[in-house]
Order: sequence, then structure tokens, then C-alpha cells
Amino acid sequence: MSELKIQNLSASYGDKIVLSGVSFSLQQSDFVCLCGPNGAGKSTLLSVMAGVADAGLKASGQVGWFRYDALHHSTTGASEIMVVECDAKRRVSKPPRHELARLIAFMQQNEYSEWNFLVHDYVLQGRYAYTKRSLFGAGPANYAAADYEVVDKVLRELGLSDFSQRYIHELSGGEFQKIRLARALAQTPCFLLLDEPAANLDYVYEPHLMQLLRDTAHKRNLGILAAVHDINLAVRFADKILLLPPAGRTMDSKKSVLFGSPSDIMNTDNLKYTFGVDFECKEIKSFQSLQ
Repeated sequence: MSELKIQNLSASYGDKIVLSGVSFSLQQSDFVCLCGPNGAGKSTLLSVMAGVADAGLKASGQVGWFRYDALHHSTTGASEIMVVECDAKRRVSKPPRHELARLIAFMQQNEYSEWNFLVHDYVLQGRYAYTKRSLFGAGPANYAAADYEVVDKVLRELGLSDFSQRYIHELSGGEFQKIRLARALAQTPCFLLLDEPAANLDYVYEPHLMQLLRDTAHKRNLGILAAVHDINLAVRFADKILLLPPAGRTMDSKKSVLFGSPSDIMNTDNLKYTFGVDFECKEIKSFQSLQ
């Protein structure tokens, strides 16, 4: 079993503090929803975890990957292959990009491609980290038969096989979002980080996507952390909730983040602490969850 562990992570743009002392761990096979108000630093947290934060961001703390012995649950040759440890000189230690891409897939909030790829070729880009290139990394990628099989399987599992020979510029916003998810899954990572995956999706497909992400986490032994605005959707489908208040907000013994099961985390006090407004929580039998 593996985990992506965040320890005392802080980040800022100049004098503006975005994250302050964030600590939690993402386990494989867990579907975790990241919730918080606009400007709380959700996108920043995901980008730092993925190792693709903006150059102007100053960060400190650790982001590490650990593997545990399945029987004794003890660290076995704890391989911490990505560490973000920034000092005043902004030294950052992390593995080569192709190694990181095999570990973590990251779907950013917005994306536009100047090139009008076929859907199949666009999803195939998720296999780039597994291709063999020249000694110096130059030249085109050489995809193997196994890479095409992975792409076909992902498209089939997501019900997107009929999109395979369409061009991405012909797709609606919601359709393109599904294709982007397919590309991320084609990376076959240990961890999947998603920034607003439900953006541009209609009301009917949103719960379908959330159920798909939960099932994918469990079936593929994949740790998924998804930033989600709709807290009702989050509490219905997430295994765990990560509430991220704006940096600097404190109240009694509350921490910089609140992390745990929906039943433990989603209450009126924690929600007010996170979002700064009053909430009412009720058990909805038809959803079998709090709302």
C-alpha cells in the first residue's frame, strides 16, 4: 500500500500566503474530495502535490511518497521519491518528469489545445511517460501495442469508444472534460489529482462522474483527490473529505485543514469555519448521506 503524504506545507506569492501548515495523507484506493471557498488555495495545493506549481510560488514543507509492507504496515525501504523542501533559495528535490508522471496524474482546471487532435491520439498522450525515446530524449515518442491497448480499455470503460475518431475541437466542454479524464487514467498512475473535474458537466452527468471516480479509486487501487465545489456531491460520494479554509483563518483548536470521513467532518461548525457562513446539515434518506 502506498500513500502521498503532505507535511506542514505552506505556500505564498510574495507577501500573500496561500497555504499555511497543511498536513494530510492520500492513500491508494481512497476517493477524497477537496472542498473550500474560492481563493482558499485548492488549485495551489494540487499543483504543488503534482510538482507543477507556478515559478512565482514560494513553498516550504514536504510532499513525499511512501510504500508500506502489506503485512506489518511498516515502512519498507521507504522510498520518498518526491520531496518538496524549499528554503530561501527555493531548492526543490523531485524525480525526473517521466518518473513523476508514472506516479501522479494531474488534471488542471482549464485546458485548451491549439492542435486539433483525434480523441484517440489525445488520450494516447497519457502514455508518453512509458514510451522509449532516444538517448537524449529527443525525437517522437514510440508507442507500443500495450499503450494502445490501455487507451482502448480506458475509452471503453468510460463509455467513450464512439468518440475515438472525433476531433477534440468538435467536442462540447463536458465531452472534452471526459476525454481529459480518460487521458489522465491512461497514465495508470498511483495517484490522480483533479482540479474541478465536474466543470462544464451537466446536472445529470455530475453524480455519474463522482460515482465513476469512486469506483475507479476502489477498483484500480488509485488514490484520487478531487477539488469539488458542490459539497453535497462530495459528501454523497467521497470516502474522505478535506476541508481547506483560507490561509490564516483560525478558531479555537481548529487546524489549517480538516480531514476525515464525511460523517466526522461535515458538520455545521466545520463548514462555517471553512466557508465563513452558516450551514444546516440534514440526513437525506434517498441519498443515504448528509446534505
